[in-house]
Amino acid sequence: MSKLARQLKFYAETYPKASTGLLIGGTALAFAAVVGFIEVQDVMAAKRHAATKRQQVGYTEETLQSTPSAVVTPQEAQLAAMLENAKNSSWQDNLRNAADAQVRFMLPGRDVDEGNEKPEYIKRIVDRSEEILLEDKARKEKEIEESNDPHRSRFWK
Repeated sequence: MSKLARQLKFYAETYPKASTGLLIGGTALAFAAVVGFIEVQDVMAAKRHAATKRQQVGYTEETLQSTPSAVVTPQEAQLAAMLENAKNSSWQDNLRNAADAQVRFMLPGRDVDEGNEKPEYIKRIVDRSEEILLEDKARKEKEIEESNDPHRSRFWK
């Protein structure tokens, strides 16, 4: 090991510009390899996660291939319902809802309902998200039915 260290030291002292360039190039190459490896892992994990979510929602690969649009997950439907609720509420209601949501969901060790009935805004969000999921399912079924229609023209979309 000491012989290798002496050779590296000799090379660095004899060719300082080349050794600096090699050091920087080697570091950049190692960095690119690590980032590439992490990216590949993330892509594979995202595909696994998406497949798991589709399976939980109840869509099969055949259904997904036959319909061009994306699948709406329950979380996406809930987020859409929250946004819709916030847009349709006054700024005072939004502040009250945000404060209540922070107390209910963000503070550790809290019972979400604390034995009380759910507030009206949570009921509206849950009901609307269920409606969004039902609308999406109906839209998907209609798309599948239309795509299987033998009289439908494939030329014009």
